Amino acid sequence: MVGRLLTLSLLLFAAAGPAGAAPQVSARDARLAVVVDAMPAAPYEDEMVLVTIRGLYDVTIALETLVQPDLRNFSWMQLGRDSWTTQRIDGRQLTVFERRLAIFPERGGDLTVGAFAHRLTLVANNGERFVHNVVSEPVTITAVPRPATEGGWWLPARSLSYSDEWDMDPAMLANGETATRTVTIVAEGVPPGSLPPPPKMIAPWLISFIAPESRSVELTENGPVSTVVWQWRMRPVSSQPGWLEAFHIPWFDTTTREMRDAVLKSQRIAFAAIAEEPEASSWSGLIARNAPLLAGLSACFAVLLLALPGRRLVSPAEIGRRLRRFLPDRNALALRRAAARNDARAARTAAMALPKGVRIAHGPAFARLDRHLFGLPPAPDIDLKGFAAQVLARRKAGRRR
Repeated sequence: MVGRLLTLSLLLFAAAGPAGAAPQVSARDARLAVVVDAMPAAPYEDEMVLVTIRGLYDVTIALETLVQPDLRNFSWMQLGRDSWTTQRIDGRQLTVFERRLAIFPERGGDLTVGAFAHRLTLVANNGERFVHNVVSEPVTITAVPRPATEGGWWLPARSLSYSDEWDMDPAMLANGETATRTVTIVAEGVPPGSLPPPPKMIAPWLISFIAPESRSVELTENGPVSTVVWQWRMRPVSSQPGWLEAFHIPWFDTTTREMRDAVLKSQRIAFAAIAEEPEASSWSGLIARNAPLLAGLSACFAVLLLALPGRRLVSPAEIGRRLRRFLPDRNALALRRAAARNDARAARTAAMALPKGVRIAHGPAFARLDRHLFGLPPAPDIDLKGFAAQVLARRKAGRRR
């Protein structure tokens, strides 16, 4: 009796198999691969390469975790959430897992994307759960070193667009007015940190302040779309117009495989008052208004030249200099008018157009005017008529000499 029971126990043990043995899963029912999107040519260093980690499963999955390798020699971005769908492939209804990545080679050469491991908790036919790992094969990507570029800047992108906007016409600013320039650059296939830094919009004749830049990124299945926004507030410091230089942004078109150039055009910046006062700023206006006086002076000079036979003839340039002593100065006229209407900004604009020696001689007066206009807090009101009289007195003394 005991022998029969022992034999039965051995048979049951043999039929049950080894304790804790997990069911076998064929590679056909669970497989994982790294799929690299086709490219027109070998990618350059820093150029975007799109990769899909794709799993095909004909098993019941309860839990899953994708273990990503250390992507050495690549920077990378995950493009959205993992995707789970059901598709019919080769006549079978399969569960499809996909994770989309954008990777960027950090150097040239043969670079390896290591193996991904999908750790699955599966459900057997009898309801029991067991762990099964599905591992992809490594993939090698050959990258080309970045080419030499002018200035050393390298920006590979699928596309790049930009806008350059002013909130007003910078060539026709009202006295003391500040213009705002906003530049927006949008690049596809580029992480936001790879977009260029803002250009330096500076000049001796310009007051310029730049706001903190804004960088953002939108993730799509075709890669990142990055945006940078630059904004400057600008105002000229003198009555003379100035030109901001153009700024070039070279970039490599990864679709056509050629270099391109985005250009922020040069821009004239000036106060409109200079153009809006032709009578005060144009010699032709002065001559037209003083034609009778000029005719009389010319006749007097001609008589004197004929009546003094022993004297040398005066050159045309010297005649012009002598004539200008009797003509009203255009900058002096503009300064007097601004002082009369108590317009401090217009008075400063007109005074800055005077010769440098006059400005240096009256440096304290100009400093008081600047503190009144630009000081924080602004200085008390200033006597503009007194300022104009003081500056022009020096101007007249210089003209008499």
